[in-house]
Amino acid sequence: MSKQIAIDGSNFVSSIRSTLSSTPTTKLSLAACISAALFSNYALAEESRRVQLLEEQVAVLEEQQAESNRMNNVTVNGFFTLSAGMASNDSGYAGYDKTLDYVPETKVGLQASFEVTDSTFLVAQLVSRAEQHWRPEMEWAFISHTFDNDLTVRAGRLRVPLYMYSDYLEINFAQPWLRPPEEVYAVVPVSSYEGVDFVYTVLFDEAEWQFQAYTGVGSDPNEETDFGTDVEYDDVIGLASTFSYNSFSVRASYVMTTLNSEQAHVPGTGIPLVDFNDSDARFIGLGASYDDGDLLVVAEWTKSEVDGGGPDVATSAEGNWQDVNSAYISAAYRFGRITPYVTYAMMETTDDDERALNLVNQIAFDAQRSTYSAGLRYDINANMALKFDLTYSGDFGDSGATGGLSGNIVTSLDNAYTGASNVIEDDTMVYTASLNMVF
Repeated sequence: MSKQIAIDGSNFVSSIRSTLSSTPTTKLSLAACISAALFSNYALAEESRRVQLLEEQVAVLEEQQAESNRMNNVTVNGFFTLSAGMASNDSGYAGYDKTLDYVPETKVGLQASFEVTDSTFLVAQLVSRAEQHWRPEMEWAFISHTFDNDLTVRAGRLRVPLYMYSDYLEINFAQPWLRPPEEVYAVVPVSSYEGVDFVYTVLFDEAEWQFQAYTGVGSDPNEETDFGTDVEYDDVIGLASTFSYNSFSVRASYVMTTLNSEQAHVPGTGIPLVDFNDSDARFIGLGASYDDGDLLVVAEWTKSEVDGGGPDVATSAEGNWQDVNSAYISAAYRFGRITPYVTYAMMETTDDDERALNLVNQIAFDAQRSTYSAGLRYDINANMALKFDLTYSGDFGDSGATGGLSGNIVTSLDNAYTGASNVIEDDTMVYTASLNMVF
């Protein structure tokens, strides 16, 4: 085969040479033909290479566009609070005692929102607290869809909308205080539930009225309540409504549920409490606020009750859980970056007579106190703020009353078991500073 090719090639070259030597015109024509043929082959190869290069560039651009679209549909935010505080004694307010502590209120969170369509979103919020050994906990995980009639339906793990600041409960940067008033915001030990809610907002000229209805079940599966047990809420049915006009806003909320408690213990001890089943729980909250951008005044009142269950005292919530009335009023004024605030808060149990014959339950649940706070917020920049807070809590009632504070409860129970005089702290002062940021 190679020989045949060589022969054919020799003949071809000889033929060209013969043709080229015949006439000048013929020589030029053949040269032009050969050049044209060679150029044509080169042009085709070059064109093919360019097409291939363009195809590769288009593929890269398509991948970049797809990646950009994915990134544009995802919004990721976060928040962080580093807090340090100590108290004048070991009565145990907001988790603090005489030792300087960074754990009770330090936390970090991430929130991601994925835009499935223009009206459908996936939202998740993950919070990790130092108090829970930085174990991540999903506070929000829901899908949201807004229909053409502006009705929004959300389903998944949602925040229980009990308070005016429920949506910002974990984000200290979004709150005027260093912490929400414990007397109101620490009454209910569960903050999230699994279920569905319906949100509808009616718009007026300068006002809006929002209605929210929800149902589901609630629990704290990580068993990190003060009572050391998983408190479950079944058959949750709730309503919340907020009316806003210019700088004014008023809010009302109501929720009822069936409460079940596994084996609980007195906070800070191994002393068992009575576990109860199928008890009826109700919560009412009323709030109002005025915020013109400079002056902020906000107040809330709440009432929680747990009754029934049974059929006997061992499975009833009567006397085995506390009914509580609580309230606060707070005022703050923004002087540029600096915002000082003052707050008065109170709480009292309203079912003490149900525990008249049970000393342990009396010590664990009977409580009242008045709390005064003064604080300062300094905005370092648009997403970072320093806060300082000084809180005094007292008016615990009769001598020997705990004020519902964990340290006092432990001391009082120790005194009862050892027969010692029941001398406990009758007030406390708490000093706290925190760095708060959102990103």
